[in-house]
Amino acid sequence: MKGVFACIASVLRTKVAEQMAYRSHFFLSVILLVAGDLLVPMITLLVYRSGASFPGWSLHEALLIQGVFGLAKGIAFPIFFGMVGSTLSLVREGTFDLLLLKPRPALFMTMLNGLDPEDFGRLLSGGVLFGYALSGLPAPKFNGWIQFAGLFLASLAVLCAFSLLLSGLLFRWVGSSRVYDIFDSVTSFGMYPGTIYAKSFQQLMTYVIPVGIIAFVPASALLGRAGWETAGAGAAAALFLIAGIVYWHRMLRGYTSAGG
Repeated sequence: MKGVFACIASVLRTKVAEQMAYRSHFFLSVILLVAGDLLVPMITLLVYRSGASFPGWSLHEALLIQGVFGLAKGIAFPIFFGMVGSTLSLVREGTFDLLLLKPRPALFMTMLNGLDPEDFGRLLSGGVLFGYALSGLPAPKFNGWIQFAGLFLASLAVLCAFSLLLSGLLFRWVGSSRVYDIFDSVTSFGMYPGTIYAKSFQQLMTYVIPVGIIAFVPASALLGRAGWETAGAGAAAALFLIAGIVYWHRMLRGYTSAGG
């Protein structure tokens, strides 16, 4: 385990040093990233200011969901999601084979190759939004924080599973450069209170394609609105992650290299 963290730290230091060679580009990219992530919360704010609302949810409660979503992406994107873009470019260039020659598991090397310090900007925007939302709400109970911590790990597991599914897809369909659009379209439902959807769709979002676990379920726990169903949500996240790992390795076995 110590070797794993040492590898991650070493790669991050190298990539930060590369980014610092073009500081203005790096900081501009982070600013644009933060601005893009705050677009949906700004729309939510405008909706509430106009007198409309999500039924049963105050402005700060709705923003809390989007803040949790931003925090989860702020951790998952720099660590997990870079593997999607790196897999796309490496398979297209025929250089993915070099990762297979490394003395580490292929999945770990793929994640390591995709580490992206720029995406930590999402953690900044998510943290600011999360803090602002909590400032307008009663202080969560200690049990709520404990439940939230466990469900936040489930949220990261779901995002990791999505990165595995999307990157695994690229072993076979190399021209699928719009995979991020697929992710954004599917997960956009998780940025809003699950109670605004039909009951059947809520079940789908929680237990089948668990985008609701990314933000809605952890935020509900922090607000004291989550009950026994959170155990099922955690199990669904674990199963979704296992499915992502199995799918990725299955697709890797079908990878025929640059000459296939």
